[in-house]
Amino acid sequence: MRVFTIGPASVSESSAPPTQLPVQGHVWIACSRPEFEAGWPQLQSTLQVLTGLQLVDLHVSDLLNGQLPSHFDYTSQYDLMVFRRLASANRRSDAAQTASRRGGPPILRHIDTSPVGFAVFERVLLSVHPADCAARDAYATRLLQASSNEVRTASNRLPTSPADLMLRVINQMVDGFLDLRRELTRQLDHWQTELLNPRTRFS
Repeated sequence: MRVFTIGPASVSESSAPPTQLPVQGHVWIACSRPEFEAGWPQLQSTLQVLTGLQLVDLHVSDLLNGQLPSHFDYTSQYDLMVFRRLASANRRSDAAQTASRRGGPPILRHIDTSPVGFAVFERVLLSVHPADCAARDAYATRLLQASSNEVRTASNRLPTSPADLMLRVINQMVDGFLDLRRELTRQLDHWQTELLNPRTRFS
């Protein structure tokens, strides 16, 4: 679990959730799905202390579900977003154990999709990621670097709210799609060359 307290001009990280909100700013609690599954009652208590609210049972089930498609839901107190990210096979995911049993071309067997869940409160963001989520760690690194820069530009300013933070993490995952697109484009070029070859192995 990684916990960040994000203020107007600084970011601090801790391994445990705070017992109270900062005077200014917001809190990001980022955990893996196994961590959420093992400790969601404690996280519910943390949300109760920080926000006076808890996740409804249906949304707890959504965050635990590794097969859920991308979708959005809301209550009068918070919003819930589930976004399926793509990852190449050299990154761990909840479904990585089944990758070797998939059929189809190798390029497709090396791509996995897993949901990332976000519960967006007024001053708290709870995110639930696949195990060893590179997108979470990459954005956390950018967040800590941005907090240490003396001069901030529009591209590295600190997020101003949990919703802003969620959108930035999702943007990080969308940017990762470009790397996979390059791999798929090379594979398609190879297939086209093979199909146009009179001695092709395709029948």
